[in-house]
Amino acid sequence: MQRLSFFLVLTPLVLFGAIGGFFYAYSVSVMQGLNNLPEIDAIRAMQELNRGTRNLVFLFTFLFTPIIAFGCAAILYFKGRQAAALLLLAATAVYFGGSFLPTVNISVPMNHAIEALDPARLSIEEATSAWTAYSADWTFWNSVRAIMALVGLALAGAAMHSVAREPATTL
Repeated sequence: MQRLSFFLVLTPLVLFGAIGGFFYAYSVSVMQGLNNLPEIDAIRAMQELNRGTRNLVFLFTFLFTPIIAFGCAAILYFKGRQAAALLLLAATAVYFGGSFLPTVNISVPMNHAIEALDPARLSIEEATSAWTAYSADWTFWNSVRAIMALVGLALAGAAMHSVAREPATTL
């Protein structure tokens, strides 16, 4: 029973850490590096990065993190680990509201807009204007996504601590 409880917390904990780390790395290094390029090159590079991100590993991690975390919280709850379950449920809600929804509603539409540009047809001024606006807004929202996923990670860590300390109760 104890091993199952640890596994039920460890799985979403790893997923929150993976997606939070992914978003964090973009904000603190990838976007900083792209901002050092000429804007036309930054646009072209971001287009390729966006294409590269559409892969099964990223999509699984991004899409299934809230589903898996919610399922693990439900099992924990019915196995008598209510404190851990509620912490994991809170982690799921924070991730869903702060990382998942902004991705779907803000970041993805911004990515589609930058992908629609043809860098070869942009003037230097157009590229500068497009990249400057995109980079600032995208990095802000990406940082929000990172912070919220990492808050989810911290809550999952608290759930792990709870499992280690709390004896199971049955309903």
